Amino acid sequence: MKYQSFQRILNKIFLSVILLVSLTNTVIQAQQTNAQIMERAQETYTWNNREPDERYKADILLVVAHADDETMRSAYLARAIDQKRRVAIVWLNSTGQSINGGVNNSGREQSMALAAIREIEGVRAALSLGIGNFWCLGSSDTNSQNPLESLEGNDHGHLLGRLVRLVRLTRPSVILTFLPVFVTGENHSDHQAAGVLATEAFDLAGDPTAFPEQIAPAREPGLYMNRTEDLLPWQPEKLYYFTNATHSDFYAGQGPEYSTTDISPTRHVSYGTIAREAASSHVTQFSSRARSAPPANTRARESAPSQFILGKSLVASGITDDVFAGVVPAGIPYERPPGYIAAKHAEPLMELGDPWHYYRLLWQAHGLDRLNGLVPPEVSLTAGGTLSIPLIVDNPLGPAQK
Repeated sequence: MKYQSFQRILNKIFLSVILLVSLTNTVIQAQQTNAQIMERAQETYTWNNREPDERYKADILLVVAHADDETMRSAYLARAIDQKRRVAIVWLNSTGQSINGGVNNSGREQSMALAAIREIEGVRAALSLGIGNFWCLGSSDTNSQNPLESLEGNDHGHLLGRLVRLVRLTRPSVILTFLPVFVTGENHSDHQAAGVLATEAFDLAGDPTAFPEQIAPAREPGLYMNRTEDLLPWQPEKLYYFTNATHSDFYAGQGPEYSTTDISPTRHVSYGTIAREAASSHVTQFSSRARSAPPANTRARESAPSQFILGKSLVASGITDDVFAGVVPAGIPYERPPGYIAAKHAEPLMELGDPWHYYRLLWQAHGLDRLNGLVPPEVSLTAGGTLSIPLIVDNPLGPAQK
């Protein structure tokens, strides 16, 4: 009996020791787990609070439709690069996954194959200027003069989200893009669509509620399969437009202009010559004769000044001041655009429909009052073509009017 009692006491002591060791191990494991959690939390905080990647920081972001559209202002871009400005380019289309409707003066390839070629030509042209950052949004060529048809056919919201992402990635002070005005000679809807998208992105990139998935920090930075992007909101400061209209009389006094005959201090030729040499990369778009011996109208464009129209500036700057006048390199706080406000009319009204009507709404919503009245309603028409004039008739009075 005494032996059995002693054995029970030993068993209790043994179980107590095992329990104590188990509890001790549990406490140690809990302490280790807590330490690991705190270490991972600190690592997550550190990763999510790093500085943005400076390799993609731009002073100027050029937003155009096609690879070769950059040639319209490449003389100015070469000047800006001489001034140590960082330049990046966004092309709406000209990617191997979209349809391109341009001509091919070099070979038989058309459509998506031609798009793949034109993308490489654009890359070569950009590199010849000293521009290493460029992106294609992947839209397709649109055979239209109406920008709304281009936006519809290429998923407006999808393109806008991608462009806002690139504005936040590159953090430009200045955006250069096509003039969102229906003007004679600017006969490609994709050009005007680029201007619309750039204008919208200018006003959305600084708003953290616009495409918020781009702003949200990554849950597990440094690990795989993060679903949010951890970009920072970014407010560009100045927005400038240009166009390839057949007349340029409306440029006067609307923004800065720069000589293309000035000699580059780094390349020792004129900026117009630099632009022509960059354009020669677009072999499919320019005939061999035009590349080797530019016709008179091409030589005239080489010597014509690079002109811009100031869309808006969120910093102190005169209309014709330098593109970078007043720019704050560190950036500025978000500034909300005025937004659309429906007009109220007391009398019956008849006005031109889209795209003229849409542009008036766009200018109001984005604070582009300077564009209102810049160019009277106009359109180009080929001989034997059909001109359709859409009209909007509004009667706010109730009773029918004659």
